[in-house]
Amino acid sequence: MSARRMAREVEDSEVKRREFGVLLGTAIALPALDSEPSPGRRGIAGAHRLAATVEDFAQREQTVGGATLVQTAVDELERAKAALETFAFDEQAGTTFMRATGELATIAGWLAYDAEMHPLARRCYADAFALANQAGDEGLTVHICLNAAHQAITLSRTGQGNPYRALSLIERARDLSRSRPPSRIHALMAIREAQAYGVLGDRTRFGKAVATAWRELDFAFEHESLDECPRWLRFVTATEIRCHEARGVGDLGDLAKAATLSAGLALEQAGTRNAANYRAGWATALANVGDIEGATTRGLSVLADLEGEVSSTRTLKLLAPVRDVAEGYSDEFRQRFDDLARRVTTA
Repeated sequence: MSARRMAREVEDSEVKRREFGVLLGTAIALPALDSEPSPGRRGIAGAHRLAATVEDFAQREQTVGGATLVQTAVDELERAKAALETFAFDEQAGTTFMRATGELATIAGWLAYDAEMHPLARRCYADAFALANQAGDEGLTVHICLNAAHQAITLSRTGQGNPYRALSLIERARDLSRSRPPSRIHALMAIREAQAYGVLGDRTRFGKAVATAWRELDFAFEHESLDECPRWLRFVTATEIRCHEARGVGDLGDLAKAATLSAGLALEQAGTRNAANYRAGWATALANVGDIEGATTRGLSVLADLEGEVSSTRTLKLLAPVRDVAEGYSDEFRQRFDDLARRVTTA
């Protein structure tokens, strides 16, 4: 990592910590929408409250994951959709409320994805697309496209998704973003594209997309400060790019290189949930090259997070290859993994 990039990421991480402290102290106490909306008129204040609720979900997801939050988010989404159907808004308030509801549908979809509730995630994204279209919000449409593409890529690894669908969504996001100056959005689109080409086994296009992602990230650090960046893009760091590069290299069959790339991740700059996910990927990469001791050691640290404040079914599932190689080697890992898996299935 270049010295310039490292310095910028350290600065960005400080901004994230300060913002989280402020938000945690205020947003959790925000009033919820009426549980049973009745016909009437709503002004801009209600839209702003809903937008703040979305911010709260987005921040808490970075700390605790999606499994414990998804039902609450879906319930809030249903109330917001009902409000759109039953309340009267003036034009500005209506557009703002519709945009906030679309953002809520997007974060609910992501939470469902993190909880491995894929049909629910698709339904939330479908709602989000419709609301973004009605609100005329191209930025929100880009966000949804890249979230839905990520889900399609993940499911493609098990034959349940289509990487070409992901590429189509990424291209739509790119078309809507062509006028944007250098920023993290371009780096994210490139690394999503690389992921899809990794699943497809296209080494040439994978390599080009990864190179583009790194170049765009450097451009972003030069031209886009963190406080100018949309909150949903602030996770796009060198660690995030490297994590997906390593996963794509593994998809292409270069298992040793994937393990090496995973070992170099700067985890101290990541949030709690993301750090757990990165370490789970590293543990799996080690399992894939036969380093059972290294895989289980790092996997146990992830299990400790999942037994504590982090609740991400996706992260637990990522550790499944470690569970396979731990059989007969680490009874502790096997038992703790199985206990968590049972907890997920009975929740």
